[in-house]
Amino acid sequence: MLAQFNDGSYQFSLLDRYEFDDAIISLWCSQAMMVLKLIAQALQHQMGDQIPKSCYHTRGHGGLKKAIIHTHEVLSKHHYVMRSDIKGYYEPIRFDVLMGIVESYVQHPVLLILLRKALRRTETRDGNFYDFYDKGIPMGSPLSPLLGTIALIPLDKAMGDKAMGQVRGIFYARFMDDWVVLTRSKTALRKVVKITRGFNFLGYYMDDQKMLPSTETIRRFHERSLALYEPSQANRNVSRRYKRNPHGRDISAHQATEPAPTEAYFQNILNRLLSLAAQKPDTLATMRRYVDQWCRWLKLGLTTIKEFDTCVQTLLPSLSACWGPGAKMLTLGACL
Repeated sequence: MLAQFNDGSYQFSLLDRYEFDDAIISLWCSQAMMVLKLIAQALQHQMGDQIPKSCYHTRGHGGLKKAIIHTHEVLSKHHYVMRSDIKGYYEPIRFDVLMGIVESYVQHPVLLILLRKALRRTETRDGNFYDFYDKGIPMGSPLSPLLGTIALIPLDKAMGDKAMGQVRGIFYARFMDDWVVLTRSKTALRKVVKITRGFNFLGYYMDDQKMLPSTETIRRFHERSLALYEPSQANRNVSRRYKRNPHGRDISAHQATEPAPTEAYFQNILNRLLSLAAQKPDTLATMRRYVDQWCRWLKLGLTTIKEFDTCVQTLLPSLSACWGPGAKMLTLGACL
C-alpha cells in the first residue's frame, strides 16, 4: 500500500452506499481511509502557510474559540455585519475548479494524481452504481474538511486576509462554511444589518453590548436532551428532527433576525426538564451529566472573555449557576 501511495498507482475501491430517510452515508474500506488520511497530511504539509489566518477552523489558526473572541473584540468599531454560509457545502464543489485552486499551490505530481483519484469515486448499493466524476466532495472522508477549506481560499483572499493585506475597515472571519464580515461604514457593504439588532455566529448571539449562547443553541440543547428521555415514539420523532439533513441545515431563520436569549426563555426550558425528571427520577443523574457537559463546553470556550461571563451572569443567571465559579457536577438540581 505504501509503495502504491508513494508512486501514485494506488486505486480506491468502490464505496458502500447506505441510504436512510434523512441521510446518505458512503463508507470506504479501512485501507482506503488510511490512504485518505495520508493524502490529507501530505496536502496540509504542501499548503504550508497558504491557508489564510482568517480561516479559523484550520489547524493552528485558533479554532472556534479564537473566531468568537476576535469577532467580538472588533464589534465596538465595526457597526455593520454581513453573515452568511453555504447550504449543502460539499455537494456543489466542482472537481475542476477545486483542482485548479490546489494546483496553484501544490506542484507535487504524485500528490495531485492521488487527489484526483480520491475525488472521482463510484458508490454502490443493491447492484446500483453512483458515479461522481464532476462534483461533490464526500462526507466522512478525513480529506474532505481540508479540501472544503481550500475551495474557499479565493473567498478568504477576496475579503482580505490579515496576513495578506486586509481590506481597510473590514473584519472577516470564516469557520468551515460559516463566515462573517464586519465593516465600519454602510457603504462598505451593499446590504448590511446594524449590529445593534444583534446576529448569530457559530452558535453565539452577539452585539456591541453583549455576547451569549444563541437562542437556537439553547433550543437545540433542550431538544437533544428531550430526545434522550422522552417515551420511545416521541423519542424517535425528536431524534428525527435533530438528525443531519443530507441537503444541508437551513439556519437562515436564526441569523440576524433572532433576538437575544432571555432568562425567562432559558428558565422555561429548565422547568420542562425538571418536570420530565420528576416523572422519571432515575434519569436526573444522567440529565445532570448532559447539562454539565454542555455547560463545560461553553465555559472552556469563552470564559477568557470577561464580557461573556458578565452577560451570562446578568441576563441568564440560571445558565450561569450551572457552570459558574464553584459549580460542581451535581449543581443542576439547585439550578433547576
